[in-house]
Amino acid sequence: MANKDENNKNLEYHLNKVFEISETFGVSDPLDKCKYRELIAAQKLGHNLFKGASGGKYNDDTYGADATDEDNNKVEYKSAKMTKTQYEKYLRGSLRKKYSMVYNGAYDESSISRYTNIRHILNIFYKAKMVVSVEVPTDYVIETLSKNLKYDNNRRANGEIVTTNCNSVGVQFIDNKPTMGVVL
Repeated sequence: MANKDENNKNLEYHLNKVFEISETFGVSDPLDKCKYRELIAAQKLGHNLFKGASGGKYNDDTYGADATDEDNNKVEYKSAKMTKTQYEKYLRGSLRKKYSMVYNGAYDESSISRYTNIRHILNIFYKAKMVVSVEVPTDYVIETLSKNLKYDNNRRANGEIVTTNCNSVGVQFIDNKPTMGVVL
């Protein structure tokens, strides 16, 4: 077994390689907000990943999306992590878990409507491995985000302090199959 100094050198070496590879795709920091997952998803799904961050309230070209598909449609990636136990259940065909797609830019109806003409894909990872991708219907995403916003606005009207971030859309898996959407 390697000593700690050797392990540290190996870790630094491999992380530097990750940064070098990512830069060939125009991504300077693959570890920021799990950008490496978007890199992996775009490559596996044959999409063109946007360079840099896609957010930005006034950025209509990329707002609400991370990539474009083969038909030049915008695609928003959301990712979630599997634990070792969940991955083992997935391998046995018995995964039962609800994963969340978190939309921090869905804080009012106008912002939510900007997600209307975008494909929404949930990519689930075990460590660095993309295990499964699910295309979640846009109508379901918009409906869920709007319902959550209405609920939060009612809470605000009652004097509660409620964050404008973390508007989530859930995708339930039963026996490895999503109850909403299509596995890609």
